Amino acid sequence: MDRLFKFYITILILLLSRVCFSQSYSLNGVVTDSLQNPLPFTNVLAKPTNPEVEMAFSIADEEGRYKLILEKGQEYLVSIRFLGYRPYNFKVKLTENSKKNIQLKPSNNELDEVIVISDQAVRVREDTITYKTDVFKTGEERKLRQVLKKLPGVEVDKKGGVTVNGKKVNKLLVDGKDFFGGGTKLGVENIPADAVDEVEVIDNYNEIGFLKGLSDSDKMAMNIKLKKGKKKFAFGDIEAGSGTGKHYLLHPNLFYYSPKTAVNFIGDLNDIGVKSFTIGDYLNFEGGIGKLFTDPSSYFSLQNDDLSAFLRNQDFKAGTNRFAAGQVAHTFFKKLDFSAYSIFANTDTETETQSITTYITDTSENKELKSVNSRLNNQFLISKLSLDYAPNSKEDLSYSGYLKTNTNNRENNIKTISQSLTDDFLTFNNVDALTVKQNMEWHKKLSVKHTFSTTVNYFFNKNDPKTNWLTNKAFLPELLPLIDEETYNINQIKNRKTHNLDLLFKYYWVLNNTNHIYTTIGNNYLNDVFSTYEFQKLQNGDNNDFEKAGFGNELNFSLNDLYFGLQHKFKLGIATVKYGASLHHYYWKADQKNDYSKTKNILLPDFLAKIKISASEKINLRYNLKSRFSGVSNYANRMQIQSYSTAKIGNEQLENELYHAVRLWYTKFSMYRGIILNASISYNKKLKGIKNETVLSGINRLYHPILLDHPEDSWMISAGVRKSLNKFTLKFNGSSNFSNYTQILNTDIYKNKSNSHRLKLELSTNFKKWPNLDIGYSKRFNKLITPTIESNYTFDEPYINLEYNFLNDFYFKADYMRTSFKDNTDHKNIYEIANAELEYHREDSMWSFKIKGTNILGVDYKNDTRISGFITSENRTYILPRIWLFTIVYKI
Repeated sequence: MDRLFKFYITILILLLSRVCFSQSYSLNGVVTDSLQNPLPFTNVLAKPTNPEVEMAFSIADEEGRYKLILEKGQEYLVSIRFLGYRPYNFKVKLTENSKKNIQLKPSNNELDEVIVISDQAVRVREDTITYKTDVFKTGEERKLRQVLKKLPGVEVDKKGGVTVNGKKVNKLLVDGKDFFGGGTKLGVENIPADAVDEVEVIDNYNEIGFLKGLSDSDKMAMNIKLKKGKKKFAFGDIEAGSGTGKHYLLHPNLFYYSPKTAVNFIGDLNDIGVKSFTIGDYLNFEGGIGKLFTDPSSYFSLQNDDLSAFLRNQDFKAGTNRFAAGQVAHTFFKKLDFSAYSIFANTDTETETQSITTYITDTSENKELKSVNSRLNNQFLISKLSLDYAPNSKEDLSYSGYLKTNTNNRENNIKTISQSLTDDFLTFNNVDALTVKQNMEWHKKLSVKHTFSTTVNYFFNKNDPKTNWLTNKAFLPELLPLIDEETYNINQIKNRKTHNLDLLFKYYWVLNNTNHIYTTIGNNYLNDVFSTYEFQKLQNGDNNDFEKAGFGNELNFSLNDLYFGLQHKFKLGIATVKYGASLHHYYWKADQKNDYSKTKNILLPDFLAKIKISASEKINLRYNLKSRFSGVSNYANRMQIQSYSTAKIGNEQLENELYHAVRLWYTKFSMYRGIILNASISYNKKLKGIKNETVLSGINRLYHPILLDHPEDSWMISAGVRKSLNKFTLKFNGSSNFSNYTQILNTDIYKNKSNSHRLKLELSTNFKKWPNLDIGYSKRFNKLITPTIESNYTFDEPYINLEYNFLNDFYFKADYMRTSFKDNTDHKNIYEIANAELEYHREDSMWSFKIKGTNILGVDYKNDTRISGFITSENRTYILPRIWLFTIVYKI
């Protein structure tokens, strides 16, 4: 492995040497108008007359300054473009650093403006940046990902996430319409590069145009504009391949666009472990179906549902993925838009994990050695239908309907060895779930001063998890009233049905240009029916019911939140401030064997200040007092089995959590200096919080949630800086988390501290004819201090990504990462992952050929360590073996 790492380093040294020895000079100056006023964000483009030399580009900053790095002795045609002014061109050949100030003259005809608009590489206007992609393309780009990575200030991560000037893109559009729900991953990985004309980035994005400036949005959207010649056309590609071990891949991407209709299809069939739909995609789809207001499922944690738990697992020994996604959008007439999509996936995976877990208290230390072999099948269908009717520019009506069905089947073979239990378990878990969401919104601008929005959200969820444990030895002996048999057959049946209706009305009153008053009235009603039934299936067919031992729940939980909010928004100089409060009247009832109900009023203040120092420098401060209720299972006051070693008993007297949340963040970018800077600091302090009271006996645990005063506070500090210099970009990111929290173990109350830090440094290149590298180093520090544990551990991850276009028709890419772990006992774990791909494609051909290698170092497993409270765990997760795959791509 050292040889591979040295190979990458050698390439980087050669590239650095080339840059050092290929002399270049700078051309800089100031762009002004005839009155000597600077013209910010002016495009300055230098095109070489020698086709072997790379183009140079610069955007003037707010003072009109520009800088070009040009090769010595090469002739360039420099073009200056600014909307409203005549284009300015000149030729230059540098033999030393030079300065040239430019004075532009106003345009006196429309033709000049058309030329400027068509030629501008980057247009900056208030909250919108538009990139003309052909200026930055070099010809070898296959997908949208490669195009975006070449745009100034744009970054794309491995998971398909996109950031612009350090800010995350929340929604992806194609010609102004959502692309499969707006997530970036499917578009970034599948839209062909040659179909893209412009990339438009819209900050403070709002789907309702006339609400911009009224409703505060911190979202950023990216709109992919297709080429004019491709306004009515079909395009895409189909990839098929086969490889070692009978592995296979089939991946079609088909797109059809016309002025009124768009049809997209993305498919994937493979057994190489690639999941086309990930946990990030799921959370994006589930995050909300409405345009403006929060989703009615905000009371629930998506991170913990059965489907997200399955999607989060990315490491497995074998995996077959069947995926299909289709979308259709149609404009019936200018006022009515229709769109619908469906996403289907069926995935089979096999996993294997081994772990050593230590349970530590003041008086004992128990170890558990465990191995788990699992077979999983997950099948889900997600569909959404939307209608949007805008009769005029001052009114918008919309409807969205959402349907999700999923079935999870899991079979676990567990071997566990501990002081209290040595046994083999065979467990089966089956989940069938149905979710329906409906959203209706009406927004209307009554006059310049008066606007209103109203929304109705309905949410329905039904799921019926069933779990079966088969074992030769009794488990949870202190809780379960088991009857001795040769084989213990333990069953659990859960049923949950949720209804949630959310009504909201918001009124915007514009007093004048600097003062607004916002009034909100709403009601959120939740009804959650939850039941559990645990029993032992005896060999004679009878059921040994655990009800008399305190198991079995029948809970009907209801919660109503009636609220009224008032906010004042004003502008003072460079600052925009909004402050206010909402009064909430809560009524909740837990209807079970011991009924409990309560009424409560609470005032939740909020504050937001946005300071715009300049178009490229901003400071924001947000404060909220937040209230949150727990999930329904925490209110069920009888026991329920969670695993062979854990059980839980809820608490019907739980109330809402209450916590302060403060965040201060700063952003600045300078296109002239090539710097992007982001920094933020957040503080959360819980006034009342829910914590589990844990009874630990050996490895067996019983959890009981209770409400504590001041149980937790945390700080999070993060910063990032990105500096571009010629063909190199240097990036640094760092973050620190400090938290103090309470833990209750065997009636003792512990105060714990957890600190974590992460540093990441990366150097990347952007050459046209030379290999391009991303070489970086990431380091994580973690420290946990409890009365029973004090641990320090670190993760080190050097990595290198390589991309190289050579001999006109060949494209090679590879990536390598080395992960090493070390704790304060000098215990070490190391594993290395590397992948590679070689593609051959002639520019005039519809065919491409690829050879892909994954896990080419043949690593069997990954190691990691997890520490939380009184539990430490060392884990080994087995992964897919080395796979070589040959694929053929046909471009439509």
